Amino acid sequence: MRRTAFALLAALAFAGPVLAQEADLGDAKVTHDRDIIATTEWLSFYVDSARVRVIQVGRSDSAFRAGHIPGAHFLPLSAVATTVNGVPNEFPAPVQMAAAFRALGVGDEGRIVIYGDDAGLLAARAWVALDLLGHGYHAAILDGGLVKWRAEGRPLETAVRPVSPQTLFTTSWRGDRVVSAGWVRAHLGDASVQLVDARNGDLFNGIEPPCPAGQPACAQTPAARRGHIPGAANIWWMNQLVSAQNPVLRPMHYLHEELWVPSGTDRPAARTVVTYCQSGMQASFDYFVARYIGYRDVRLYDGSMAEWTALPAAQHPVQAGTR
Repeated sequence: MRRTAFALLAALAFAGPVLAQEADLGDAKVTHDRDIIATTEWLSFYVDSARVRVIQVGRSDSAFRAGHIPGAHFLPLSAVATTVNGVPNEFPAPVQMAAAFRALGVGDEGRIVIYGDDAGLLAARAWVALDLLGHGYHAAILDGGLVKWRAEGRPLETAVRPVSPQTLFTTSWRGDRVVSAGWVRAHLGDASVQLVDARNGDLFNGIEPPCPAGQPACAQTPAARRGHIPGAANIWWMNQLVSAQNPVLRPMHYLHEELWVPSGTDRPAARTVVTYCQSGMQASFDYFVARYIGYRDVRLYDGSMAEWTALPAAQHPVQAGTR
């Protein structure tokens, strides 16, 4: 019943974009899932609807208090990304994440629209958290986020509205969608698994250290451990946006045919897509786009290179240069 109601609401939300791109069906291997993107135009009509819960994600609430989409509620990034066993930006325990969403009034019904303080990473992280909790099907990222909303001259508010915590938020934890270093190691060379590195090309190729010079973490990754996991393809998360100044997703055809197909994700043997980056954040964006394109089995290596390069090199190899 929940899925039926959501499908009707989603049909209203995306009738325009879907009809406009009806010919863009892509490869038969995938069925594009456009319902997980919301447009600013659609949200402007539903912003005060009791069936739409708007969430802004940020590292602090300072930007939120300076001006946010009317009716939005604030979710701290720490609710979906924390340090676990020394590895940064890991997902907290499912019960903690569920409690954070429940406290914002997120429940089993209605639609969730997410945006962040940045070009899309924070929103993607929150969307993946909801997907892992079994609620990705009725959550969407606001295409272009607050940047596009502001550029269009749409209203903002600074008042923080009261929120009634939701008691009915049923979770179904999809822990299989987050893989470990052991899982990745066991599938190195597996033709049915395609690894996708979401970092920029210089990091992927081992040209740059994994963080700006001068930070202690840079010195902890020797040059021999810079690069990517063998067999991985490189899809920098930013290449999927028009630009940092206009952070809307590129057209579906470009995303699928120009970026993801060349990575090997549409190979006949490929069944599972695994995204990773330095510490799980950029990988969350690639995970989201992979789901948007319609890949059926998408997983996230949350520990990413921060964990991989700290493990024994003989069992956890790193490759520099292009594959």
